[in-house]
Amino acid sequence: MKNLHFKSYMENFLYDLDNFITIYEDTLHVFNFTKLNKLSDTKIVLKIGKKLVLIEGVNLRVGKMTKQELLINGEILKVEFKDE
Repeated sequence: MKNLHFKSYMENFLYDLDNFITIYEDTLHVFNFTKLNKLSDTKIVLKIGKKLVLIEGVNLRVGKMTKQELLINGEILKVEFKDE
């Protein structure tokens, strides 16, 4: 799993993406989100640019949150992107 983590960071560094989401076994890492719209233990809604990201799962919680980054822990069942 550590190799996937390193690989993901290297890909994002090399591609110089403005925002990205990386999904691990029980963690979702979001870089450069705009706004946290909804937070519950089963659903999280984020705004990234002009898109909404709907995250559904079980026991969802924010593990870390900074101005640009968000780590969501829990059993992630679904990630969906929608136009605002």
